[in-house]
Amino acid sequence: MVARFFRYVGPLRALLVLVTLTVIACAPFADGNVHLGWRLGPSVIAPTLMAMLAFCLPLDMTMARVFMLDKAGAERLRYGRILWMEATLLVALLAAWAPFVVKLVRG
Repeated sequence: MVARFFRYVGPLRALLVLVTLTVIACAPFADGNVHLGWRLGPSVIAPTLMAMLAFCLPLDMTMARVFMLDKAGAERLRYGRILWMEATLLVALLAAWAPFVVKLVRG
């Protein structure tokens, strides 16, 4: 099933999905403080990746839409599903990290 997903969306998009899901899973552990050890990931690396993914996902969605315009049939449906998947991931990413961002903005 995982191999089929990798073939369907492509290896780079599959990696993008995997990283996005990992960053979403790190959101509850980010508290705005810098920690060392295993908590370095959720406290420093994940917030940085969240900001990058918040720009990368819409860019990939735009490119999928551009590629979809030239396709027909099954390939067009494939790009449509990729668009919905990435839109769902973007909403989930922003929702998961919203409390962290609000906490940082409020001081």
